[in-house]
Amino acid sequence: MAKDASHLVTDPSEIASLLSSLHRQHASVTINFHGRSQHYASMLVEVDRDQKVFYLDEFNPPSGHKLALAGESFGVRANTQGLSIFFSQCQAISVLEDEKGLVYKVAFPTAVQHNQKREAYRARVLASMQAPITLLAYERGKPIQGRLVDLSNGGCNLICEELPDPPLRNMEIFEELTLDVKDFERSITVPAEIRRISADEKKETVHCGIRFINVDGATQAEIDRLVMFLQREALRLDSGRD
Repeated sequence: MAKDASHLVTDPSEIASLLSSLHRQHASVTINFHGRSQHYASMLVEVDRDQKVFYLDEFNPPSGHKLALAGESFGVRANTQGLSIFFSQCQAISVLEDEKGLVYKVAFPTAVQHNQKREAYRARVLASMQAPITLLAYERGKPIQGRLVDLSNGGCNLICEELPDPPLRNMEIFEELTLDVKDFERSITVPAEIRRISADEKKETVHCGIRFINVDGATQAEIDRLVMFLQREALRLDSGRD
């Protein structure tokens, strides 16, 4: 399991650097409005160090627009290239519209929780192991079925053996990702976000990189146990072939 070197950043210049790093990396961020369970995907489209403001791209799903217009406060979470940050008590100062869509102007936070993560161990899943995945987005209605390829404590890779309709989107949020691995004690359900998509239309398959989001402590412990279980199973099946 990866360890975190965590600290609270309050220096405005350091906060500006962290936000600029997310902007440069085109990192997906997850938006959560206070007291609401829905998660929204966005990204930083500009950081203005002089005015101490940053700009968020329009929210996905679009229902977040009404909440931002109403002045509801929200938190921002991002994980990319080992950088994990979180800050809260944000509000949209104004909403702008250009040829690409809506943009939300937000003041710099006064404090940012910053974690520097070491890369998490990924447990591979052999083809002979039964490890189905179900993705459920309330907007889609119909669940998407897939197969687990590998798993870490922070996410997974999976393959869908038919092309979903409508097609999957980068940064798409699924309220429920359910792992149901054979011989593991129970299924695990967690919110998740698509970070990478590779479609093969000839074979009608889609490979996806998934990040888990807003995982509570009990569920995280179950994910960690499943990673160790998959590691042991892969070693056992490999040794059985010798």
